[in-house]
Amino acid sequence: MYDYFNYAPKSIAHIADQARRAEKLGFDSVWVMDHIFIQRSSGRVLAHDPMLCLMYVAAATERITVGTLVLSHAFRHMGQLAREASALADSSRGRFILGLGTGWHRPEFDALGLPFDHRVGRLEEALEPLQRLLRGEHVSVQGEWVGLSDASVAVTAPPPPLWIAAEGPRMLALAARANGWNHAYWGAEDITRFVQALGGLREAITASGRKPADVETSASIACVLNGWREIPGGFREPEVAVGSAAQLAGVVRSYAAAGADHVILSLSPDPYAEFDPTALEKATEILELV
Repeated sequence: MYDYFNYAPKSIAHIADQARRAEKLGFDSVWVMDHIFIQRSSGRVLAHDPMLCLMYVAAATERITVGTLVLSHAFRHMGQLAREASALADSSRGRFILGLGTGWHRPEFDALGLPFDHRVGRLEEALEPLQRLLRGEHVSVQGEWVGLSDASVAVTAPPPPLWIAAEGPRMLALAARANGWNHAYWGAEDITRFVQALGGLREAITASGRKPADVETSASIACVLNGWREIPGGFREPEVAVGSAAQLAGVVRSYAAAGADHVILSLSPDPYAEFDPTALEKATEILELV
């Protein structure tokens, strides 16, 4: 979605080209983030709207799954979000996954004049109305934060699977009511937090009367192929996996063995290496070894 070195947004055509290349190389899915901006000490990360990007990507590809990792529900009214998601489910011919989260970057909320409080509570209240709208139902609800009066949206395709990004107990309870769950970036090589969160998810699924198989599980990890772990100041943080294709394939297998149905790779460039336009092609070495 953006250039790692200068934080400039990538064009939608560039994003679609990456998706086409990923599809040709054998990847199963491609994902986009949802940030108006991310303020960092060295600059501001900018990116295009994820739903519009994926609409273009869906038209430019044939097989690959497209998804949001993850959409901040706070940026859109539930009725408008359902409308956009329903259109994307149709245009992608069932290849779209709607990933949702609460949002975490307060400067975005402040810039847009959006409340930052009760983010989990707001999503708890919005989830069921959103699911019903995506099924084509008429929805009326007057909650503390969500208000709908006989709302409905055009539905011309089956509703997209809805995934929730979660780690805490209340968010895991929401994920237990959804189609899928994502655990993102909290430890790449150390899977402890993933295992703990998965245990909480399974408890929440059982408590809701569903079966674990009803909820797809995924882990997102940032990785650098053939990176420079030994260089001070490089990608040494625990949330980034660094190593050879064989080492990174081993990390992917460890998540699969722990219970992840999907492992989503953020192919982060190494800050000590020149940008490599063939990085996506080289990453297929990981696929071949998994």
